Amino acid sequence: MIKQRILLLATIALSIVIAPNTLAAPDSPEYLGQFLPGLVPNVTDFEKVVFKFTPVDKIKGQLTLPDGAHLTATRLIDPKSMESTVLALLAEEDGEPPVMFVDNNGDGALTDDEKYVLRRSKEDNPYLWETTAELKLKEGTFKTYPIFLRYFRSIREDKMTANDRLVTQSTEVLARGVVDVGGKKVTVQYAYDLAKKKIDPQNGWLGVDTDGNGEVDLSELSPEATKANAESVIFRSGDLYVSTKKADAGKNQIVMRGHEAKEYKRAELYVGKEFPEFTFTDFDGKKRKFSEFRGKYVLLDVWGFWCPPCRKELPYLREAHRRFKARNLELIGLNTDEDYTIDSMKKGLNESGMNWTHAQFTSVLNFLKKELRISSFPTTFLITPEGKILSMSRSDRDELDLRGADLLESLDETLPAL
Repeated sequence: MIKQRILLLATIALSIVIAPNTLAAPDSPEYLGQFLPGLVPNVTDFEKVVFKFTPVDKIKGQLTLPDGAHLTATRLIDPKSMESTVLALLAEEDGEPPVMFVDNNGDGALTDDEKYVLRRSKEDNPYLWETTAELKLKEGTFKTYPIFLRYFRSIREDKMTANDRLVTQSTEVLARGVVDVGGKKVTVQYAYDLAKKKIDPQNGWLGVDTDGNGEVDLSELSPEATKANAESVIFRSGDLYVSTKKADAGKNQIVMRGHEAKEYKRAELYVGKEFPEFTFTDFDGKKRKFSEFRGKYVLLDVWGFWCPPCRKELPYLREAHRRFKARNLELIGLNTDEDYTIDSMKKGLNESGMNWTHAQFTSVLNFLKKELRISSFPTTFLITPEGKILSMSRSDRDELDLRGADLLESLDETLPAL
């Protein structure tokens, strides 16, 4: 699975296993809820697919297509089987929004009633278009399942021709529900296994609406969502703390249980909020505390040699360290490479020119897993001399960009001049 700008770190996810249903006391309160009718796409994970030029006489089905339209087709990945079996056609006519036809009923042909008109992802961006196709389910609790599709107009990748079209699609779905938590209606959601028609609330993506706006925020570092791995995850809902005991779509039943505040370990991260204190061991074996870097701007980078996007950022991090160290910038790397020796890692850091402070993986594992719950790599924070978060590089929040050449520009604009 490809995740936008990120990779999932399996080593962290598998390193800590919490025994199911052991976090709450036997007399903990329980809260009941039910599922909403429709599934929703999980837009945090996606796959790239390339639509290829297709003559009109090669298209199976009865379609009404405008003369002169540019036609490309492919097979989308079916989230039920994870195989490329869903026929799709992209039609583009000058001066009109792009149109996509998707084989909703799985009969191998396309018809006019399987048509989706794409809309702009943002009104001022003519290059990003999106829609959500609804594929039919023959049995089970839910009648359809969605695939979120985003078309990147005029964007080409390696080996694509001028006639090809780049599209990303979701491959996971979420079941949403509403639970009565202490008299408040709280929206929840869980990864839904289309093949098994089941939900496992201790594995996969899940979320709880903590701010009461009726939606679960799936964006990076959101305290409302995470990916569980054989664990009961506790969320905050107002001044209450809850985890999911049971989520049975077949019986249309959700059961959540309450917890004490002290059991809630997650650090909720927002711009302007103080970054949590943590300790670590560097590669010289020295015990360190994050608070000892107060008084400096800190670029905190969660990375690993195993991660291609992390390695891609290294030239910019090296330049940031060289150019801005004299302007009160400190770099700290939280390493996520699992299999290494101290000597081999020190050698790798030296050969890569990464001569700034780095934390050993084992010394920050619990912090990354339990408190930050990071599953996207690299993840980078810019923190003020007072210890407050200035940016988490989230494009959806219009924060300072901490990626690539934009990192250098952001630092130049932010740090005090010499």
